Amino acid sequence: MRIYLIGLPGVGKSSVGKALAEKIGYTFIDLDTYIEQQAMLFVDEIFHLYGEEYFRALETNCLKEVSSNENIVVSCGGGIIKARKNKEYMDGACIYLKANLDTIQARIDAQTIERPLLVSKKLEDLYLERKNAYEEFKTMEIENLDLNETVNTIIKELELK
Repeated sequence: MRIYLIGLPGVGKSSVGKALAEKIGYTFIDLDTYIEQQAMLFVDEIFHLYGEEYFRALETNCLKEVSSNENIVVSCGGGIIKARKNKEYMDGACIYLKANLDTIQARIDAQTIERPLLVSKKLEDLYLERKNAYEEFKTMEIENLDLNETVNTIIKELELK
């Protein structure tokens, strides 16, 4: 089975993905990290040097590559839903992680990761831009308030244990 985690930046896709993969014995893939390894540049550098369109093309190619694997949990970048064709490559459970915007903003503020799109946009604007696409991509949605509770809910919903 393939499990894809989608949602806004800072919602906890990577944290949930790592914990979930470890608990069910799957391989964890952080798609942004995978892109960085392939491009030999950090995401913010790719955006700065080549722009968002180039990054999105890399993102789609990397999604295609990792989706050929079985028993994976993929933490997707927040903008994976911007290219509708990416949905075709997400053959498996596509889980939309949600949290209220204040919670997400607090998580982002506590991190040192640069989020290129949040330099020029507010989190709320990003949410409004993307919420319909997240709804179209998802096979289920889960509120991510507590890491262990979220992981256990996913396992239960997907009947993995």
